[in-house]
Amino acid sequence: MSTKSDSEIDMDGPGSFCRARNPTGTNSQTNSMTSLQKISLAITGSMEKFFYRWGFFVATHPLKAISCCLLITSICGLGIFNFTMENRPDKLWIPRNSEFAQNTEWIRATFPSPIRTSFAIVTADNVLVPEVMRVILNIHERVKQIEVTGGKNWESLCYKLPITKFLSKRKRRSIGQAYLHSNSTTNSHTGLQILSNDFDDAFDDEFFSENSTLKPQTSESGFSQLFVVPDEFYCSIVNELDAACWEVSPAELWSFDKSLIDNLTQEEIIRVVNHELISPIFGRSVNYTAEFGGNIVRNDLGEVISAGSVLLRWSIGINQTLLQEGRVVTDKTGEVADDDCLEWELKWIDLMKNISKDMPPGINTYFVNSQSWMEISEATILDDGMQLAMGFIIMFFYVGIMLGKFNVVEQRPLLTIAGLSCVGLACVVSYGLCSLCFIVYGPVNKILPFLLLGIGIDDMFVIMQCWNNLFSSPLTNKSKLSIPERMGMAMKHAGVSITVTSLTDVAAFGVGASTIMPGLQSFCIYAAVGIIAVFLLQATFFVACFALDQKRVEDRRNAFFLWIKYKEDEFIPNSWSQESYLQTLFNRILAKYLFTPWAKITVILITLSMLGVTMYGNTLLRQEFDPMWFLPSDSYMSKYVEKRETYYPGTGYPSFLVANQVNWSESFQSFDRVLNDLKSSDAIYNLENWYDDFKEYSNANFDTNIPNRPLTPSKFQKYMGKFLYSPAGSKHRPYFKSDGNFSCGESLPPLKTVVMPFRFRKFNGPQEHIPALRKVKSLLKTANMTFNHHESPKFFVTGTGLVAWETDNIINAELYRNVSLSLLCVLVTTFLLLANFRICAFCGICVVLTLINVGGFMHFWGLSIDTVSTIDIVLAIGLCVDYATHIALAFMTCTGSRESRAKQALKNIGPAVLNGGFSTFLAIILLAGSKSHAFQSFFKIKIQIFSVVIVCGLFHGLIFLPVLLSIFGPEPYPFAYSRDHELFDAFKPQKVVEMKPLQNSQVQVEVKDSSNANNPLFSTNNNLAPLLLCSREFESQVQRTQQ
Repeated sequence: MSTKSDSEIDMDGPGSFCRARNPTGTNSQTNSMTSLQKISLAITGSMEKFFYRWGFFVATHPLKAISCCLLITSICGLGIFNFTMENRPDKLWIPRNSEFAQNTEWIRATFPSPIRTSFAIVTADNVLVPEVMRVILNIHERVKQIEVTGGKNWESLCYKLPITKFLSKRKRRSIGQAYLHSNSTTNSHTGLQILSNDFDDAFDDEFFSENSTLKPQTSESGFSQLFVVPDEFYCSIVNELDAACWEVSPAELWSFDKSLIDNLTQEEIIRVVNHELISPIFGRSVNYTAEFGGNIVRNDLGEVISAGSVLLRWSIGINQTLLQEGRVVTDKTGEVADDDCLEWELKWIDLMKNISKDMPPGINTYFVNSQSWMEISEATILDDGMQLAMGFIIMFFYVGIMLGKFNVVEQRPLLTIAGLSCVGLACVVSYGLCSLCFIVYGPVNKILPFLLLGIGIDDMFVIMQCWNNLFSSPLTNKSKLSIPERMGMAMKHAGVSITVTSLTDVAAFGVGASTIMPGLQSFCIYAAVGIIAVFLLQATFFVACFALDQKRVEDRRNAFFLWIKYKEDEFIPNSWSQESYLQTLFNRILAKYLFTPWAKITVILITLSMLGVTMYGNTLLRQEFDPMWFLPSDSYMSKYVEKRETYYPGTGYPSFLVANQVNWSESFQSFDRVLNDLKSSDAIYNLENWYDDFKEYSNANFDTNIPNRPLTPSKFQKYMGKFLYSPAGSKHRPYFKSDGNFSCGESLPPLKTVVMPFRFRKFNGPQEHIPALRKVKSLLKTANMTFNHHESPKFFVTGTGLVAWETDNIINAELYRNVSLSLLCVLVTTFLLLANFRICAFCGICVVLTLINVGGFMHFWGLSIDTVSTIDIVLAIGLCVDYATHIALAFMTCTGSRESRAKQALKNIGPAVLNGGFSTFLAIILLAGSKSHAFQSFFKIKIQIFSVVIVCGLFHGLIFLPVLLSIFGPEPYPFAYSRDHELFDAFKPQKVVEMKPLQNSQVQVEVKDSSNANNPLFSTNNNLAPLLLCSREFESQVQRTQQ
């Protein structure tokens, strides 16, 4: 035994192995390194020291480590009480500070819709038959029976329209005569004559309909005889009107009378829907042929005789008293509602689900309302929970097989549960911390548990692989080192590896968190926090459980029944349970045949062929986003949207022009030009144009000259007040918001907000709707409108469907931005580790090739660039760079020819890389059974045809890169290992040094023969790559000491 001075030893901590130094040799070796290599060595060396001490400490105090992990996780999990789920597309995929997002919030807060509508589509080979009409009547009657809390039903909750039918001519005449009698002394002879002779003609049955497009007794110039009628008399008739529930249904043509509908014939149905243009309930004009869709057939007379569908609508009104008092709620889609409305809508959904199941053969019903989005989203969470549970079960069996060996002692079911528990605990930490910071949870975040499952299992396998390569089975070859000492050595190398892979993934998602899209930002933050959490838990919780389980194995206790303990002569493991068949695959097949000349040529040709084909696919890759993709494909809402697109393809997208605080008396010319441009644009399907109606009305009846001559504010308010209670203008009244209430006969108070509904035409993807939306926005920005001197002057376009268009407008730039920054970050991280420009460039080539392959296959599978695929591509960078980096680093730390170094790198690290890729595959394989687009898209990108990312990433990392390195690989590091002295190769008989734990700051060096079978460091079964086996300086000093 000899003792060296302090200058010749390096203390790693209590109970650690010292590294005896030769100062001269070390300085010589260090001086031969480049600055980058010195930095890399310093970083790696510091991490090795830390993880040795950490593994030693955790294995020494496993119960304390487990308790601390559970306590910290529980504290972090308290944030879940602040958990907020966000499903509104405008809150998820539109930048928070964007003009569209701000305008959407403003219009919802300032001018909430007073109506909430439920829709249903009834389909059949021909809906113009008695059987379908009876089905429609049955739906109507069952909807009327819905009751909510307080006994309220359809009649008390519906949105009502005025009934002009019941204001009969006799009643109108009696009102007129009463008015004439009371005002006979004040009315002129002309006025009396008009009231007496033309009253009935002027006020026909549909006069007061808000939806009427007819103008009774109005000349071509727009003049109406009604303007000689005094306001008091006119308004007395308006105030006499009753109201009925607004329900759009062809059964209305028969007054929902069951006796009439039960006896209908097809000929009668065709006659009524084509020629009965006045509603028998409201007395207003109707055109139900516009509600038919599908394959519409007309006869020679132009009559509709067959149609494939009919659209039904039910409108409920929001309690205006509650709305004015601010006692309404905002639903999960951002729309205003009261509690009764929300309850009625949910019961309507339940009713329609039952009705759709009871449809007669050949007749189907599809339905949706404002509550559908949230109702389906919440139900999907339960389905996805089942998918996650199944994923954990499959992973349990796989991990159990890979961690343990096929005997009753070395199998590790409890350790498997501990490793999988780390993933669950990491989810709790991620959800808790992010919720505590008010970061909302979006639909894409459902992927997170599967992502953490794959990454967490990879870390677990690396730790276990390091242990197995350093130390053989304790049942066949006992070690003199304690479990904490062995755990420290395993973590010394495994910790560096899992740190590098975790940092690259965190870097990729950290950059993604800088996106301007809130939904993508939320996922990236949740993922980054989750990856850090699973890394820390695997390095602590799993290691502590590993130490306890290793103690069980060495005590020869049964893996499933811990109370059963075997004696040494009672249990001897079978030989085949000690073999690694995956290692055999790499040693005897892949490393042997991959580097033949023909194999190299074949690999290069396959790589170039894949590159060419997928580059072509990238040129055809579509950019498109639809929030509906996040709903299950078999949900009733998805089916409704599909049928609407099929049966009503030309109806376009509903939108609104919104003008706030406009000085209308001075803006008519500008607004007139805007509307003319919109009407002439091929982007607009139709306009509900109040301006043209008002212009015709005012010019004909008040001798104005709009837009050529401006009106004074007082005249505008007076004429607009009359217009909004006229037959031509009453249908526009809900779209005007003034500074105060007004009624018939009063001037309109100063206008605050005006909304004009319109529809874009049907577009074929972003290449059409993005330019159309930009054109409309440009028209509004250059309109030169005059605004009042108030806050919030606005003139913009909005609409629920425009959320997807706004996302399409930015998603392409966001994809390239996030991919570029993520790629840059992971390559910088890799460069700090590898410290070689050429090898880093080769890793970058592998990543870029994989990304190109992903984009190409996305096109061939019918996927488009959207939020989910953007996330997947960013994630792909972190995954595939890990595959390439492991091989590259192993190559750089070997000496010999390029080909021999490539072979050795493939043998030593290849099995671990393949195992990691396959575990990721298993973690997400059950996404194939999910019904939501978030999972289905993730599945298609990840595992279809063995997953593009995993298969292409593994191909480029395990096949293409070794071939590339065998031809163009750089020189090894100055401190690289010689194959003759690598600890994982079979050693020749020689004198070696056994390093014992430090005691009292002294070094004990004992010379032994290497034939000692009990020394785990020189076992012929150790196969791990140089990075994972020992420090470079330690190995070189062992060699020098041997000499």
